[in-house]
Amino acid sequence: MKKLMTVLTLSLGSMLASTAMAAPSYQHQNQHHRHAQNTTHWNQNQSSHHRQVNPSRQWRTGQYLPSNYHSSRYTVDNRQARKLPNSGRNQQWYKINGDYVLVNNKNNRIVRILG
Repeated sequence: MKKLMTVLTLSLGSMLASTAMAAPSYQHQNQHHRHAQNTTHWNQNQSSHHRQVNPSRQWRTGQYLPSNYHSSRYTVDNRQARKLPNSGRNQQWYKINGDYVLVNNKNNRIVRILG
């Protein structure tokens, strides 16, 4: 009887030990999977930013300026604007991929495009 209890205890202990050892491997795979998902998401965002827009060919006056270009990163300061025709009241020049786009700031419509 004592021998049977010892065998059962050892076998149960080895099963628990093997289960405990397998758990970190599962967690590692899960972390790798989450990292792969984040990388895919990041790559999709990056690929959408790398798509070159050509305002002088793809946009027309009267269209709305896409919201991702409503940034000080694209606005043209006075020094650069000296080369451009004067902007009117509530208008702002934006430089987007080498083209200059004049936008009405009140309604965000494109007034003029210089390529």
